[in-house]
Amino acid sequence: MTAANPRPRIVTISVVLWLVWLVGCVLASVVGFVEFPSSVLVTVVSVVLSLVVWGLVAWAVLRVSRGSATARIALVVVAVARALLSLGNGPSTLLLTALSAAAAVLLFVPAARPFFTRR
Repeated sequence: MTAANPRPRIVTISVVLWLVWLVGCVLASVVGFVEFPSSVLVTVVSVVLSLVVWGLVAWAVLRVSRGSATARIALVVVAVARALLSLGNGPSTLLLTALSAAAAVLLFVPAARPFFTRR
C-alpha cells in the first residue's frame, strides 16, 4: 500500500471479514478438540497442524491487506478447502462458509482489483 495506491475501503471490509472468519475457525477448532477428545499424540499433532494452518491464514490476510494478489488467491483456496472439509457440520459451518464467501467476493469486485495488480 502506497500513497499512490491506497487500500480501497472494500478491501479493508474484506480483511475484517477474513479476520472474523479466522477467529471463528480457530474457535471451531478448539471446540472440536474439546468435544471430541483423542489420544494425546493425535491431539498434539492436530493442535500443531491447526496452529500452522491458522498462522499461515493470518499471514495471508496481512498480505492481502498490503495488496498481495497471490495471498488473495491463497485465501480463496483455503476457504474453499475449509468449506469442503466441513460440509454438513451444522449452522456454524454454514455461517463461516457464508462469511468466507462474502470476504472472497469483496476481494474480486471491480473496485478492489486495481489494488491487487502485480508490482
